[in-house]
Amino acid sequence: MNGHSPQNTVDQNELRTHQILILSGLLIGFISDRWEWVAAQALVFLLTVISPTYGPYILVYRLILKPLGWLSPDIREDRPQAHRFAMFIGLVVTSLSSYLLYTGHPLPGWGLVWLILVLGSIALAGWCAGCFTYYMLHRLGIGGFFRQGPITGVFPGVRPPK
Repeated sequence: MNGHSPQNTVDQNELRTHQILILSGLLIGFISDRWEWVAAQALVFLLTVISPTYGPYILVYRLILKPLGWLSPDIREDRPQAHRFAMFIGLVVTSLSSYLLYTGHPLPGWGLVWLILVLGSIALAGWCAGCFTYYMLHRLGIGGFFRQGPITGVFPGVRPPK
């Protein structure tokens, strides 16, 4: 880990597993036209935001995929706070989408699901809109939770190099 503090490292495969499973759940919800799938992803986001270590999809990675050797850690210098903020944004959007779908407003509800599907796919490709937003709030000098700037030499929101 190049001597970096564990507080400033992130297992990128853990994040990717979470992203892929969230996107899969949302896509299943859209295809089956079931708001419950969207609500389930909101619950996953909630549990992960409350305790990132014990988020349901994080546990799938840590307890199943990693021990079976299907995925290995991809530890990089990164800011976990930015990813936690991105998950909070995912929680807000999936919760709102669930509510809209449940109350009979399919167009905005599924529109929000597709927003997450598109931005989540972009995040899998290497740029996280939620992380970028976190770093822009940091740049505004808000402080507190937003006290961490991006890794030096990395464009805000871009996955840090190995």
